[in-house]
Amino acid sequence: MSPVVGILLALAVAAAWLSALALLRQPRALDRLHAVSFLNVASGVLITATGFAADGISGRSLKILLLMTLLVGFGAVLSHAAGRALLLREGRSA
Repeated sequence: MSPVVGILLALAVAAAWLSALALLRQPRALDRLHAVSFLNVASGVLITATGFAADGISGRSLKILLLMTLLVGFGAVLSHAAGRALLLREGRSA
């Protein structure tokens, strides 16, 4: 494994730990969605960069790019829906 791949994977693990710590520190569920969204975007970018650093432009790295783009897109939609449901549960209008 090249040093660049190792560093990118270590950064992805660090982002996961940072997100886990943020989940523990946030007081409300609506605030915790920010940590989940951060993990979704940070891991998507870092794993995609790792794929391109390992293989260059190949079929596998392009598949990783497609999957991470879908992950980030669907993650945003699901976070929005969960946030709206939390606001409705708390009795606030969204």
